[in-house]
Amino acid sequence: MMNIARNALSYDDYVLSISYFNIVINYKPHLYEPYFFRGVAKFYLEDYSGTILDCTEAIRRNPYFPNSYELRGLAYINQGQFAYAVHDYQTATEMSPENRSLWHNLALCYAELDSLDQADSITDIIIKKWARYADGYNIKAQILLEKKDTTAAEAIIDKALEVNKYNVNALNAKANILMMHEQYAEAIDHYTESLRLNPKHAGNLINRALCHYHLDHYRDAMADYDRALDFEPNNFVGHYNRGLLRANVGEDNLAIEDFDFILAIDPDDMMATFNRGTLLENIGDLRGAIRDYTTVINEYPKFLYGYERRAAARRKIGDIAGATRDEDHILKEQIAQRYGYSTPTSRQQNKTRKKSQVNLEDYQKLIEEDDSIQQKEYESEYRGKVQNRESEAKLMLPNENTYYIYRTAGQTAILTLFEQAFQQAQAGNINEAIDGFTQVLEQNDTFAEAYFNRGLLHLLLDDTTLAIPDLSKAGELGIYQAYNIIKKNQSKKK
Repeated sequence: MMNIARNALSYDDYVLSISYFNIVINYKPHLYEPYFFRGVAKFYLEDYSGTILDCTEAIRRNPYFPNSYELRGLAYINQGQFAYAVHDYQTATEMSPENRSLWHNLALCYAELDSLDQADSITDIIIKKWARYADGYNIKAQILLEKKDTTAAEAIIDKALEVNKYNVNALNAKANILMMHEQYAEAIDHYTESLRLNPKHAGNLINRALCHYHLDHYRDAMADYDRALDFEPNNFVGHYNRGLLRANVGEDNLAIEDFDFILAIDPDDMMATFNRGTLLENIGDLRGAIRDYTTVINEYPKFLYGYERRAAARRKIGDIAGATRDEDHILKEQIAQRYGYSTPTSRQQNKTRKKSQVNLEDYQKLIEEDDSIQQKEYESEYRGKVQNRESEAKLMLPNENTYYIYRTAGQTAILTLFEQAFQQAQAGNINEAIDGFTQVLEQNDTFAEAYFNRGLLHLLLDDTTLAIPDLSKAGELGIYQAYNIIKKNQSKKK
């Protein structure tokens, strides 16, 4: 049975493998391996809570198997619980000191916790043990960048490229630093080489477009934004920057389409709202422009340029009283600033800004896709495809076989409890329904549909802390569509 289960796992049939591991666990509950491998299957179904529970059970049965700590560490990473992951990786490295990925992930977890000195010391171990491992140098460079030591970081990145001139992470890091130093032509060369190796990297296309923009290569910049959005149609930064670039070259209607797209994703983005307002004013949609300007002003009442643009638009439609109120407000604010209030910063249109920047005065700055620090990439030997079975997230009644089993056993009372909870849920009485399903599970902790329904109701209340374990248990007990709901929830969080 273990062989059948592992064979299903090797063919990426995770839900089938879980059903066989369940059988092994039921008959041989003292074994650690079925818990571990069931945890692997759950990991690829993005059921990280279930993975943690199964790895914990495996460790209880065999505390000397390093793979259980490694897998649980990966699950903790995906849950953002880096302190727990550090503990597991420390334990695993003591057992398996030649496993490079353990050290790699341990260093990055320390960095996530801002324990940069500890992270740096781990990278020294990595470099000493594996001198030809380019990503070891890359991790050290990341940490040095977080320590604001750009000079040392650049030297380490050069070392990584010396070890492997085709290492994509090193090429990206070098290009980002060159862009930070405004060495745009050299940055373009490195992004181009990286894109030759990984042509569908939207972030690199956007960053190369930024470099082209600063060199006034607008056509090349536009081509890069178009390619980036072909690969990632929902890329926020790509649409924002392409919208600004289209505005720069006079393609106002196309620019409005980009900002409409952004605001459909994030209606609260005031920079995009203001830019769309200026574009609407340019094409003569003055009432649309006033609407957008008003939205921004309501959110940022000290943004005087917003009042200025709204006043101009109001004058054009004959709203002299409204324009006069805006102009009077500007004058009062300017006088107040002269007597000690802070003055808004002047607009700069020739630089780029970070995604995290919220200064509305920078509404016409392009956004940088990535900081100079690369995104942390964790390593794992656990590879495979995640199943994506379509399923509806709706409440579930027991099947006929379940009804037959309970009635034959004389347990009709538990079915009545379940049906009452189900009716409460359908009536919209969510908390009462949750209480009802909890009573069902207190009487029988293997009632899969009760776990499933209670999990869905917790999701409805945005309580993923309680929802995911319930759905995980439902999946473990045979309701495999629960894993698809877990996977969709994990994707939403990301």
